[in-house]
Amino acid sequence: MALDRSSHSGLQVGGDTWKDVDTALDTLERNGLERSADTRQAGLVREIVEAMQASSKAISFDDVRDLIENIRFRLASIHAMSDLNIGRYDCDYFDPNTGLEPRIGTTDPSRRSEYWAFLHPHDVWDAEWVQTSVGQPSDAIAPRAGAIFPFRGECAGAFQLTVYWGLLNGLGAARFDEMASVFGTMYVGPWRLGNRPNPATLFMQPASLEDPPIPGDYLYFKNKDDYLRWAPDGFWTGLNSMYMGKDMLGTRHYAGMGASWLSETNLRMSLVNAYYHDCYPHTIAHPNVEVRFTERRLLTIPKEYEMPDHAQRSGAQAGKAPSIRTLEESGYVSLGGGILEHATTTVGEVADLFEVDPGDLRQVVSAEIGNAPTRLDIEGTVVVLHYADPEVSRQDPAASVAVHVHKIDED
Repeated sequence: MALDRSSHSGLQVGGDTWKDVDTALDTLERNGLERSADTRQAGLVREIVEAMQASSKAISFDDVRDLIENIRFRLASIHAMSDLNIGRYDCDYFDPNTGLEPRIGTTDPSRRSEYWAFLHPHDVWDAEWVQTSVGQPSDAIAPRAGAIFPFRGECAGAFQLTVYWGLLNGLGAARFDEMASVFGTMYVGPWRLGNRPNPATLFMQPASLEDPPIPGDYLYFKNKDDYLRWAPDGFWTGLNSMYMGKDMLGTRHYAGMGASWLSETNLRMSLVNAYYHDCYPHTIAHPNVEVRFTERRLLTIPKEYEMPDHAQRSGAQAGKAPSIRTLEESGYVSLGGGILEHATTTVGEVADLFEVDPGDLRQVVSAEIGNAPTRLDIEGTVVVLHYADPEVSRQDPAASVAVHVHKIDED
């Protein structure tokens, strides 16, 4: 599938524009897309086609087979997101407050299955994994105990899993392994490592928020921009969510791990409540503006993808937390309460100041796909970096960032 930036719009298959939804559905059925007796699934297929037809930019497929494959991918991803929220899939957030540690595929003390290794094995509270060389990729991502379940992570990793599950369950193990032989090693948690994207993102193509969402689309629902300034350890900087389709009254619903089948109004209420809980006494004056969708991605199956040869893995973080005086001499301004801010600096300058390598930076919990903030944890100090350029490598020493430093002890 490709987005055609020409003057054409709507759903295009084999160069033809499909304008009539009923004709389109009949054509899909004649070409092998099963007509579901399930009212909900049949409604999703119709809405997928209608939303594609309503796109302001042409959504193009080479042939009917490619469109059917995309629909099956979307339906399987939607079902996976539902399954992880209703308990059919054993998924949940890790929780330092209750001692629920990140884990994947096992209940034993290792907290990892044979298919996955921690990216940061010495950090008990880091929810990032890399696929091992054991078995086939379809074995590693299989939605079963011993492979992925139980999963204790956060919403970015959970969305990545729904993409992998959508491909596996929608297209079958053989097709999944064929694609994996090209896109390579899978990751759960980070959206990218250095200049290497998480393979799940290859199946998530940027799209306009102005167009109607298509069931299965990724949407990031962002909390107020200063959430991490006041709650650097919070889980609700935003939600990596999936558009789940409309209900019988035409209301759109969204879901992400920990948020199931919510309207935009209820989703906003959830994030506003989290802000009040995590950032008090700070408040949100304009929730309809300050809590909002900021990014959309189409679920797509590209014809080809180009992957860098290797990923830059984070180092063994050490470092030293400078004093408040040293920070202020380096241009940081105190906001009170042990929080300091630098509006414009670089990754390299932050790394030098805290005596770490840029590779030590890690993605914050619940980060968005397009412009994920990163953080350092050093000697009781939390450093959060926000990037001016969403496309720059998170470890690029020249990358321009705004920085907040938390929990500094006076000398």
